[in-house]
Amino acid sequence: MADVRPFRGFRFDPKRVPLSRVLCPPYDVIDKEMAAKLRRGKLNAVHLELPEGEGAAKYRSSADLWKRWRRAGVVVQDDKPCLYVCEERFTVSGKPRRRLGFLAALGVTPAGAKSITPHEHTLPKPKADRLKLLSAVKANVSPIFGIFPDGGGAVRKVLAKTIKSRPDASGVSPGGVRYRLWALSDSRAVLTVCRRLASQRILIADGHHRCEVSRAYYARHPRPEAETVLAYLCPEEDAGLVMLPTHRVVQDAVGPRVRPSCALKTCRSQAELLKRLERSSNPYAFGVYEDGFEIASPKAADGCKSGLGVEWLARHLFKDLAPDRIGYTPDADKAVRMARKLGGAAVFVKRAPVSQVRRAVAAVGLLPPKSTYFFPKIATGLVFKSLER
Repeated sequence: MADVRPFRGFRFDPKRVPLSRVLCPPYDVIDKEMAAKLRRGKLNAVHLELPEGEGAAKYRSSADLWKRWRRAGVVVQDDKPCLYVCEERFTVSGKPRRRLGFLAALGVTPAGAKSITPHEHTLPKPKADRLKLLSAVKANVSPIFGIFPDGGGAVRKVLAKTIKSRPDASGVSPGGVRYRLWALSDSRAVLTVCRRLASQRILIADGHHRCEVSRAYYARHPRPEAETVLAYLCPEEDAGLVMLPTHRVVQDAVGPRVRPSCALKTCRSQAELLKRLERSSNPYAFGVYEDGFEIASPKAADGCKSGLGVEWLARHLFKDLAPDRIGYTPDADKAVRMARKLGGAAVFVKRAPVSQVRRAVAAVGLLPPKSTYFFPKIATGLVFKSLER
């Protein structure tokens, strides 16, 4: 049973600072240029999420700042346990979209973790970093992202009713996503949501490293405050749930690896390649930019059962490459620029529906790192969850 709970969250005091000034992306998509820009805001959540410095000093910096913000009333704790309903408005391929979900405390005890389904392998370096941050700050700074089936629509009805009232906070993220947030404390509505999810399995869409780290932290510190992790949860049926492909950038030539096992077709442009890739009937097809643009269709599945190209790429094209030789981006233009700069290749991944991810996990278990990119990533700074009383 999924252990979903309301909690007394900490939020930036809107009287002290507007929401638009405090939001930042999660740590794994903040590059150096963006970090420098965000850090100009003294009250931006980036100072907690991705602190400056080296070694243990940067984690202490984040912990000290968290304490100072609490003492000074920059962040304040809600009086009642709440679920935090979150509306995001954004644009994909020129079309406006709206995603509606909520932030909650999700159980990560051995019993609670049985209802959580990860879909990607994790890497040791990010896990070590997030564990050090969590151990220092003793708070969930950014949420993991989970999706769940809501066949009867009970949860969506509660969310739709909640957003008819005036939001408790609103603002725009650095990426242009418009946020509205409601602190839902009505006991009947909260109970409806928690009971509905109790019978569901939560598929982790994003935040695998943070989820694993929270489980590890609880194993070391088995106290009530550490039983849960901050989680953003969204119904799988939500019309605004968007999953983009995560393209690969390889620092090595891939042509010699591709030709023996794939049928290749030359494309005149990146746009033509992406259009052909979208229409390809081969689930393991992928695109390549090296000397030019080509679409590659594997001649055989070669043991792959997921129906996702990322599995074929990991098992065959990248099987003997060191992890640090592969970069990731959902931006096809950026992938080409990176490949040119590195003198390597861009590998374009075929888009897949959200429903395919759950089927793929059932078929093969964990998928390669960065197999999905749920867009937009939920912003950091909406709500924080303390691991202390």
